[in-house]
Amino acid sequence: MLSATSTRPFGSSTLKTTVFLERRFRAHLVTRDRLLFDSAYSPPTKKPSAFVHLYTTLRGSFALDGKPPTVGPQAYMLAETEFDRVLPASAKFRSWGEPAVIVEIRVPAADVRRPIGMLNGALDLPQAVWDAYAALEAAPSEDALHQLIVRLGEAGVLSRDLTSSIVAAEPDRFMRLWSVLKPLYEDLATSASLKQIAIVAKLSLRQLGRDLGDLTRTFGLFGAGFRDAMRVLRLRAAVLMLSAPGGTPSDVARIVGYGSLDAMGRAFRDAQLPAPSIVQDFVRYPVS
Repeated sequence: MLSATSTRPFGSSTLKTTVFLERRFRAHLVTRDRLLFDSAYSPPTKKPSAFVHLYTTLRGSFALDGKPPTVGPQAYMLAETEFDRVLPASAKFRSWGEPAVIVEIRVPAADVRRPIGMLNGALDLPQAVWDAYAALEAAPSEDALHQLIVRLGEAGVLSRDLTSSIVAAEPDRFMRLWSVLKPLYEDLATSASLKQIAIVAKLSLRQLGRDLGDLTRTFGLFGAGFRDAMRVLRLRAAVLMLSAPGGTPSDVARIVGYGSLDAMGRAFRDAQLPAPSIVQDFVRYPVS
């Protein structure tokens, strides 16, 4: 398993995420303090896939399609088109808090043992699962995530053999490349290029391409490719940061790595998103 943590303050808001990568699943522990996520503005990726997202709110508010918000903990089994590749007809939701703490686990649909879709309602989870979530929040680690996956299997939420893909010690070729990619994640460096990575890793572009391809196939990363993955990650970071109280679109363009506000505007248009100023009007964090 590979993991890394990123912390990004922005004005009075903070985004902290820990990613865990495994062969059959991917997980994020996310703490969003005074930031609002609205799935209606999730930038679509180009390549479809058959994954499902177990989206669990440990702390914070959750509102489904304009309905009154409810306060966590609660968990939903989201279709890919309800979270990562949202379609116009998909059910939408909002999530926020001071802070909001979210655990999102991405797994193949074949490994899901509960009905898929937000409109099926929140999952009924036993206390042992909630205890495992609390342990992961208190002390994020690969072992704590492993224990959570075990408990979800025992509860009939996910496949019991999902943990069979976990490798105690990753091969050297993966650890060498991850030692370069991990700092990029930690710095939220969504504008990094393959050339920059090759220089830091002291690899030729050809060798880097082979190593990245191997990593991609093993862990199911990057979807339509590294450049497209960086494009989507930068867009997602921009939309989330636009919700921060007091921030401006120009501030967001700078912090997420766009060369200018105009460049961010073009990226939004290319992704078929409204202009940054319009998105900000809809997602700005509700200050009481």
